[in-house]
Amino acid sequence: MNKFNLLSNLRKYWQHFTIWMASASDLQVWQESDWRGQISYWRAYDPMTGRSACFGSEEEMRVWIDKCYYK
Repeated sequence: MNKFNLLSNLRKYWQHFTIWMASASDLQVWQESDWRGQISYWRAYDPMTGRSACFGSEEEMRVWIDKCYYK
């Protein structure tokens, strides 16, 4: 494992840790990165409803949030 992969994995684990530390009822949104550190997709999870989703862009994610929460 090279240094870049290690840093990428640490960043991913840190994101998951901070999400875990967040309030259990808040909508959680984060970015997933590829092995080069480039954003490859967005993820969202609503612990209140159990719904989760994956999006190719931030705009797609925002549309989903608007439809689900701001009807």
